[in-house]
Amino acid sequence: MEFKQELETGSFKMIGSTENSLKIKEVAEKCRLVKTDNGVKVEMAYTGPNASKYIQYVEKHREDLTKFLMNPDEADLYEWMDASHQTPTTLKKHEKEKLILYVNFDPETRIIMTGIADENVTMKLGAPLMEVNIDQLNRNEFKLRIYDMLLLADEIAVSMGNVDLRKMANIQIVKTYLTEIYDKYHENP
Repeated sequence: MEFKQELETGSFKMIGSTENSLKIKEVAEKCRLVKTDNGVKVEMAYTGPNASKYIQYVEKHREDLTKFLMNPDEADLYEWMDASHQTPTTLKKHEKEKLILYVNFDPETRIIMTGIADENVTMKLGAPLMEVNIDQLNRNEFKLRIYDMLLLADEIAVSMGNVDLRKMANIQIVKTYLTEIYDKYHENP
């Protein structure tokens, strides 16, 4: 469950429940695109548990669902936007910010995490781009995760119109640095 603290009273108010919050991917699995005279429309024939919540989600996010179903390769972007509570409108607000890609590796937990940060290396936008345990992936799987992460960063940069971040998503040094971490710290189980 999620709570927010109210400024006036200091008390906590429930704003959502993790059991009931739907993700675009799980709703899309219950939908399909249907061709009409006016183009395409999202149709849902789900009648199972919480069907009304799914219907409400479809009504509220019809445009995003249509884009998601038409471009399944952008699933990572939509999942990241869900996790970071971003929308195309909120992303646009970061268009002129000087943002960078950062990498954090913890040798004890073996977790490598990448994200979008400002120049002070303060994580922005709420959710990491990639978070993996390097010991659970072989080198090729790890390289694939890096490329997926860079594609996601590029899609985010395009969504916000941030030219500097887009340049960062294409730089060779990120790939090199991540690969060096993998080669130096990866332990075969």
